[in-house]
Amino acid sequence: MNLGNKRVVITGAASGIGKALAEALAAEGARLMLADLDEKRVEGLAGELGEATGIACDVSDHAAVERLAETAHALLGGVDLVFANAGTILNGPLINASPAEFDWLMGVNLRGAWSCMTVFAKLMQSQPDGGRICLTASEHALGMQHTGAGVYTASKQAALGLAEVLRAELPPAVGISVFCPGLVATGLANAVIPGHLPQPRTHQRAFSRAVLAKGMSAAEAAQAAIAGVCRGDDLIVTHPNSFAAAERRFAAISEAFAAQAPVGDDANRYDVNQIVADLITAQKDS
Repeated sequence: MNLGNKRVVITGAASGIGKALAEALAAEGARLMLADLDEKRVEGLAGELGEATGIACDVSDHAAVERLAETAHALLGGVDLVFANAGTILNGPLINASPAEFDWLMGVNLRGAWSCMTVFAKLMQSQPDGGRICLTASEHALGMQHTGAGVYTASKQAALGLAEVLRAELPPAVGISVFCPGLVATGLANAVIPGHLPQPRTHQRAFSRAVLAKGMSAAEAAQAAIAGVCRGDDLIVTHPNSFAAAERRFAAISEAFAAQAPVGDDANRYDVNQIVADLITAQKDS
């Protein structure tokens, strides 16, 4: 895929992987609409990159995402690629999480993913050449990587599910990639947490920063995402160690089916897709 002059929207663009995506795509000659909660930083980045516009956007606000799409369409004349990259994290034992913390994180990571994918998919469906959406999920979408990030893990696994269903529902001209990076050196530990929620202690943030500092560079992760999008990959992965969680999950699924519901000649008896197809055929024939 030639990225020169492509019309690209990136959310969560002011820092981390989003910023690295913006820099890499600007170097390829793409025309960028950069969105982030931090209006000052995203506008500053857009100014540095030249062929870019920065705009404030809270992806957990569906109307804000709709306004972002409308602005992108008005300024760029359409959208070829969307990197739905905005996300956040909360750490700590799942049993100690509060409903307010759960709702906030899910609002950004899951509802935000749904809003970005569906709003821009509608726009892309109206374009002759369609487009592609790349959702930044996480290695946590592939299986339980480690404890201490329960709500985050749930949000990323749910986002992967949304993307898989949306891909099946959309026409072939609108593609969906799900980017599942492992540990990346970003500023995620510095994420702004709303004032009504408990704030991490100084030593907790310091420890999170130390962990993230050991990760892959944001630039390398961004290049992997861009390469996967150019190939048209459904799933984009970066860290070999992430496979262990996926393998554990698949092994558990395989063992459960072998012991409890082994595949036999009547395996498709309750297949919903086949039942629906048979009913539709019967209605047409009647």
